[in-house]
Amino acid sequence: MKEKKEINLLVGKQIRAARELSGLTQEQFGELVSLDPKNVSDIERGLVGISISTLKRICEKLSVSSDWILFGD
Repeated sequence: MKEKKEINLLVGKQIRAARELSGLTQEQFGELVSLDPKNVSDIERGLVGISISTLKRICEKLSVSSDWILFGD
């Protein structure tokens, strides 16, 4: 099994928090930001990282800053 990178764990945790605050399911969120629900799950669990373009889409659709996603509180 692949080792989870600390940055992916943090980013995934923040994305999940932002999604939940927006009241979206993984399926709804995936549709909103053009990601498969499995990709959303993998991102939120820190199994995979995200590209800059995906980060930008997420921030725009959820109205959160990239700083908050990347660095937390």
